Amino acid sequence: MLLLGVSLAGLVFYCPNATGEPAGESFFKIAVTSSVGKLPAAWCSFKIILLCLGLFLVIESVGTSLSMLNRKTIASLIYTLHIVPCLGVLLGGYALLKALL
Repeated sequence: MLLLGVSLAGLVFYCPNATGEPAGESFFKIAVTSSVGKLPAAWCSFKIILLCLGLFLVIESVGTSLSMLNRKTIASLIYTLHIVPCLGVLLGGYALLKALL
């Protein structure tokens, strides 16, 4: 799971942003500040969702590894970090719907 999570995060950062956008813009800024009906914003929103899924998998694998090493308190603290990628998926989903509708 760790390798898959790191691969998804790497895919997000190494894939180019959509064409027609300025080169220095962040994909997060393009997705959130775009108007309705823009396909480049949809691609950037999809990249946010992929990044959050990769982060979720990394957190899950680290928490599972710590749990297997009998570090239950640290593992439970790591598992509470799942809220961050879940909120990111919600934000990316909202931006994706806004860009497609």
